[in-house]
Amino acid sequence: MDIILTVGDHEKNGFVALARWPGLAEAEARQVIGRMDAQVIPDAEPDNATAAFAFILDLWDRGDLIDTGKRLLPLQDAMRIAQEPVSRWLSERPEPDDVLHRAVPALPRSSLPLV
Repeated sequence: MDIILTVGDHEKNGFVALARWPGLAEAEARQVIGRMDAQVIPDAEPDNATAAFAFILDLWDRGDLIDTGKRLLPLQDAMRIAQEPVSRWLSERPEPDDVLHRAVPALPRSSLPLV
């Protein structure tokens, strides 16, 4: 299973996969996502209705979306686990359809602070 950090760009009406952590067991991946969700401070969680964009952790298995995190991640949390991909996306803000086939960089498990 892979955990994928996805950004929902509400202004551009699409999603972009920014980073992935491959090869985790399902239980481990769900635990990581659950812990990240638990750390989100309610007042810091982006409002899905009004925020320009929001980050979420997704659980994928062989190209199929299995589940998503329950909380939207604040920018600070996304930067903490995937600084370069998030920074690159912020500087480019590409059209989601234009980067649909771009390879999603694999990051080491050590960049997930909760593993």
